[in-house]
Amino acid sequence: MIGAFASAPPPDRRVIVDPALLPYRDRACLRVLYRADVATTAQLTTLVYRRRQTAQERLAAMHAIGLLDRAVLPPISRGGAPLAFRVSAKARRRLGYDPLTRSRAGTQLRHSLNVVETVCALVRADRGDSSGPLVQAWLSEPMATDLLPHTYPDSVVALQTPAGSGVLCLEIDEGTEHGPDIRDKLARYAGGFRSRTGWHVVFVAGSRERVDFLARVAKRNGGYPGLRRQAWAIVLGELKAHGLDAMVAPLHVGGQRMAVGALLADPRPRRCPTPVATDDWLRILGYGGGEAIDEALR
Repeated sequence: MIGAFASAPPPDRRVIVDPALLPYRDRACLRVLYRADVATTAQLTTLVYRRRQTAQERLAAMHAIGLLDRAVLPPISRGGAPLAFRVSAKARRRLGYDPLTRSRAGTQLRHSLNVVETVCALVRADRGDSSGPLVQAWLSEPMATDLLPHTYPDSVVALQTPAGSGVLCLEIDEGTEHGPDIRDKLARYAGGFRSRTGWHVVFVAGSRERVDFLARVAKRNGGYPGLRRQAWAIVLGELKAHGLDAMVAPLHVGGQRMAVGALLADPRPRRCPTPVATDDWLRILGYGGGEAIDEALR
């Protein structure tokens, strides 16, 4: 079944590999997968390995020794069938991670992969100027649970550009939620964003038609004045194609479409000593440390 994860077959001889003996990038990869639940080879190339061939070799090796499970995804046109990976039950026990509690197939799998793809699109949008990396911090859903009262973003990213900074709470929209659910989310963010500047909720959808629907729902009955210039929607494909130049649609009355980069206008610096996907970030993850993110999430 497409989307069903499988472990590697048991080897002919007993193989015991201590994850502590792996290169730090492999250990960082395990930690990224634990945080994100799942990721594809292409996504792990962006976040961890830099080169696709290296990613393919290292992921295959960790799957072969039982540290990773993998699933075959629907094929991409003329690109073959991509693979998705997750930390195996064996590796979770060895690393002291929580056991697997959720099935990852179908809509759940697609949602998790779209979360990571959105973060990867922002990492790839880095223009490489002297100001430093764009994505300073990334909190996955479990890490962001207590960040705002009564809100549960799919991910939170802190971004820094030469012009300013911002924090984006990402809501990955799969086109399955109806108006009342969407408005409930917006009402929660309106309360959670009080006294916060530079924070935005961004709904990431699969099509322009869905973005237009989200905008109509959000603006009913006058919308949410508490979210003025703080609630937006974007098409994932456009973010991947255009980066910070991709246009977001306002989810508030009277707003205008603007580029993602224009949202990052808060003057306060939001820098982290270990920006996402950098060597410093991978080393701190690989060696079991934690990011210093307080400044990035002010």
